[in-house]
Amino acid sequence: MNASAVLVADDEAGMRDTLVAILEHHGYRVSSAADGDAAFGAIQERAFDVVIMDIRMPGRDGVSVLQEIGVPPPQVILMTAYAQEDRLHAAANANAFAILHKPFDTRRMLGLVADANRLTHEHSATS
Repeated sequence: MNASAVLVADDEAGMRDTLVAILEHHGYRVSSAADGDAAFGAIQERAFDVVIMDIRMPGRDGVSVLQEIGVPPPQVILMTAYAQEDRLHAAANANAFAILHKPFDTRRMLGLVADANRLTHEHSATS
């Protein structure tokens, strides 16, 4: 069983609930947030190993949250259904672990979460 903590932040309830269910099924401890402000608050309140977050959300967008929390840890995977070149460039500059384009393959998402989790734990071990 995986004891790693993951935060899922997406304003689309269906996407958020689906990701939570998939990640919980694979042994992660998952919390969720419905917008960027809630995600930022959750990150301030507790430690997460990985954050998977939509770029476009009400309040703070995913890139803004990433820029405000800094990395590592946690490693942040940003999701998008839109080709917003300026936000994608900003995400890369803010050290997003990965950018996942919606719709995405579940195996790819799980692989990215596992890789991000591994990197978080490597950084923790060397700190």
